[in-house]
Amino acid sequence: MARNAPHADEQLYGQIDTRILRRFARLLKPYKWMTIVTVSLMALTAFGDLALPYLFGLAIDVVNPESSRSIFGREGVDALNLLGIIFGVVVVTRFFTYNRQLFYTSMIGQRLVYDLRSMMFKHIQRLGIRYVDTRGVGRVMSRLQNDVSVIDMLFTEGLIRVATDLILLFGIIILMLITNWQLALVAFAVMPIMVGVMLVWRRYAVEVYREVQRSISIVNGNLAESINGIRVIQGFAHERESIDEFDRLNNTNLDANVRAARLSAVLFPTVMFVEALATALVIYFGGRLVLGGDAFTVGELFIFVAYISRFYEPIRELAMRYNMAQRAMAAGERIFEVMDAEIEVKDSPNAIEIPEITGKVDYNDIRFGYGDEEVLRGVDLHVEPGQSVAFVGETGAGKSSMINLLARFYDVWDGSIEIDGYDLRDVTQRSLRLPLGVVLQDVYLFGGTVAENIRYGRPDATMDEVIRAAQSVGAHDFIMRLPEGYDSEVHERGSVLSVGQRQLLSFARAMLADPKIIILDEATSSVDTETELLIQDALRVLLEGRTAFMIAHRLSTVTEADLVVVMDHGQIVEMGTHEELITHRGKYYDLYTMQFREDEIAAD
Repeated sequence: MARNAPHADEQLYGQIDTRILRRFARLLKPYKWMTIVTVSLMALTAFGDLALPYLFGLAIDVVNPESSRSIFGREGVDALNLLGIIFGVVVVTRFFTYNRQLFYTSMIGQRLVYDLRSMMFKHIQRLGIRYVDTRGVGRVMSRLQNDVSVIDMLFTEGLIRVATDLILLFGIIILMLITNWQLALVAFAVMPIMVGVMLVWRRYAVEVYREVQRSISIVNGNLAESINGIRVIQGFAHERESIDEFDRLNNTNLDANVRAARLSAVLFPTVMFVEALATALVIYFGGRLVLGGDAFTVGELFIFVAYISRFYEPIRELAMRYNMAQRAMAAGERIFEVMDAEIEVKDSPNAIEIPEITGKVDYNDIRFGYGDEEVLRGVDLHVEPGQSVAFVGETGAGKSSMINLLARFYDVWDGSIEIDGYDLRDVTQRSLRLPLGVVLQDVYLFGGTVAENIRYGRPDATMDEVIRAAQSVGAHDFIMRLPEGYDSEVHERGSVLSVGQRQLLSFARAMLADPKIIILDEATSSVDTETELLIQDALRVLLEGRTAFMIAHRLSTVTEADLVVVMDHGQIVEMGTHEELITHRGKYYDLYTMQFREDEIAAD
C-alpha cells in the first residue's frame, strides 16, 4: 500500500564519523563538574578492580614457602592480616565509589535525554506545518521517542561505561608490562585476531543497525496512521489488509533485529575464544617460567591469569558498547536531521510586536507555491476592518493557501501581506497569531474537559466567560446534556462528540479568544443541515465587528458575506457580493447553480 511505503526521510544516513559524538559531547557541557566527579569515581572503581587480583597474588606468595614474600616488612600471618585489612578497605571503597558512579551516570543520562527531547520538541514546534505534513506524525514521533531512547541507553549504559573500561584496560596493560613484559607480549600476541574480527564486524554492523532504526520508525508510522484512521479502515472493512500490512512491516523490523542478533552472536564468542587462547598461552609460558626457577612466582602467574580475564572483560564490554554505539549513531543521524532541518518561517532579527490591530488586511500582488509548483499568481485583495470575505472556487484554486499565508504558516514567494499596514514578515509570529482566531474543518480537541478545550482560546478565562462563549454560539445546551456538563471528558480529538458538536466547541473556543481577525476553513462542510442553521446563527454573533475570512464548499454559508472572492487556478477571477455575482452570471453563478441543483437532487 502506498501510504506505508518507506519515506525518503528514512533513507537519510550519511557516513558515521566523530561529528555526531562531538555534538552529543557538547550536550555534556552544562554538567561538566558532575561528569568530572563521575569520571573520578570511575577511576577509583577501576583501581579497586585492579587491586583485588593483585592482593590475591600477593597472598598466594605469602603462604608459599618457596617465595618467602613479605608485605611492608611483615611475613606469614602478619602479612596475611595486613593484606586482609587492605582487601577490606578496597572492597568497601569500591562499593561506595561504584554506587555513586551508577547514580551520577544515571543522573547525567536522564538530564541529557530530557534536554535532547526538549530541544527536539521546541525545534519541531518551530519547523512549521510542512515538515510534519511531509514526514508523517508517526515518523516524527519515532525520532522523539525511539531514537532518543537509544541515546538514553548510550549515555546511561554506554559512554560512561566505556570510560571505565578504557581506564581498566590501560591499567591492566601497565601492570602486566611492569610484572613481566615478555609474558605480557605473549598475552597480546593474539590481539591481531581480535582487531581483524572487529574491522570485518564493523563493516556489516553499520548498515544493520541503521536498518533496525529505520524499520522501527516505519512500524511506528504505520501504527500512528492505522490508529488515527481506524474508522476508515473499519468503514471499508480493510481490517485484514491493515493487519497484513502491519505484519509485513513488523516482520521487516524483526528481520533487521535478527540480523543484528546474528552479528552479536558472531562477535562475543570470538572475543571469548581469543581470551581463552591468550589465557592458555600465558599459563603455558608462565608455568615454564615458574618451573624453570626464574624470578617469577606462582602468585605473579595468578595475577597474570586474573588480569588476562580482566583484560578481555572490558574488551567484551567495549564490543558490546560498540554494538550499542552503532545503534546510537544511526539514531543520532536521524535526531540531528531533525535538529538541522531549516525553519522555513521564522521571525526576522528586527521583528516587532504588532500593536493592537483594527483588522485591515492587504494582499499585495502575492505569489506563492509548494515546492516548485506555483499556486497563487499575482493576487491582490484589500479587506477593510470588520469586513467578512468568503473564498470560493474549485479544489486546488488556492483558497486554503490564502488563509495559510494570512496566519503565516508559510511565507509568500513574492509580494507582501499586511495587517494594518504591517508586513507579516516584520512582526513576531506570536504577536501576529494572538489576534487571529482559527476554526478548521477537521476540529482538533485535546484530551481533557469541555471547559479546558474552550479555555484553550484564552487560558486565563473564568468559568463564567467560558459559559458565555458557549452560550453565544449555541453550544451550551448540548454541553449541559453531557454527563458532567463542562467537566465532561472529551477524550482525544473529541471522539465521543458528533462532528457538529466538535465544530460548535471550536466556535466557542474562538469566541472566547475574542480575535480581531477570524479564519473559518470549511467550518460547515461536514455538518448536517440542522446544525448548519445553528452554526449560521452562531456565525452572525462570532463575526460581528470582526474581519473574517471564510472558505466553504456550501455556497449557502457565504451568501451573507460582505465580499465573495472567486478563485480559479491561483487567481481572483471575480469579486463582489452574492447578489452582484449572481447578477453577473459568471464563474460564481455557475458554481452556485451547480450546487443548488446538487442540493435539490440530494433532498429528493
